[in-house]
Amino acid sequence: MRVAYADTDRAQVVHHATYFRFLEAARMELWRENGFDYNAFEQTTGLGLPVVEARLRYRIAARFDDLLEVETWVSRASRASVWFEGIVRRGNDVLNESSVRVACASFTDGTIRKIPDQLLDACLEPGHGI
Repeated sequence: MRVAYADTDRAQVVHHATYFRFLEAARMELWRENGFDYNAFEQTTGLGLPVVEARLRYRIAARFDDLLEVETWVSRASRASVWFEGIVRRGNDVLNESSVRVACASFTDGTIRKIPDQLLDACLEPGHGI
């Protein structure tokens, strides 16, 4: 992904919170590549996947017009939550490392729900047994 001017501060350095948007886009792409349509999931189930915990370790700043590679993968999953690990790179440089945990919640009443099989199937190897 290319860093837009709107993603930066006056010094043209990427604002710290912007990385979470980059990581969210990477999660959506991971699901899409695995046949999971998040928008359809929300529309048909009335459920969402809010971030309930996030950690980001900054190493090197990204700047306006940098071309970044954002990589994400599932490191842990259960019926209660899924952990995504991530790395943002510029060429060979690791800019930051992250851990983001999502849970499943009802839009109607905000209660936490069991993560549906269709989501786990899009996150894990076939035959995951969760």
